[in-house]
Amino acid sequence: MSAGFEADADRLAVSSGDFGNLAERAAAVAERLERALDGAHGAWGDGPVGQAIAASHVPPAEETLAGLRSLSGRLTAFGQTVGAAAGRYHGSEEDAQQAIIDTAQG
Repeated sequence: MSAGFEADADRLAVSSGDFGNLAERAAAVAERLERALDGAHGAWGDGPVGQAIAASHVPPAEETLAGLRSLSGRLTAFGQTVGAAAGRYHGSEEDAQQAIIDTAQG
C-alpha cells in the first residue's frame, strides 16, 4: 500500500486565522513605509543630482509600497481559502464516515 495524502482539518482551520494577523502586520508596514516615503519627498533636492538620485530610488520604493499594499489583501484571501479548504476536508471526512456507517448497516 502506498502512502496517501493526509490533512489535519482542525489544524488547517486554526492556521487559517493566522493569516488575518499577518495581513494586519503587512498593512501596518505599508502605512509606515508610505509615511516615510511621503516625508522623504524632495529630500534629494531639485538639482540634476537630486533628480538623478530620485529617479533611481523613487520607482523601486513605490513598487515596494504597492507590493506591500497588495500583500495584505492576498494574505487575507489566502487565509480564507485555507479556512474553506479545512471546511471541505471536514465535510469530506463526515461524508466518508457516514458512507461507511450506511454500508455497514446495509
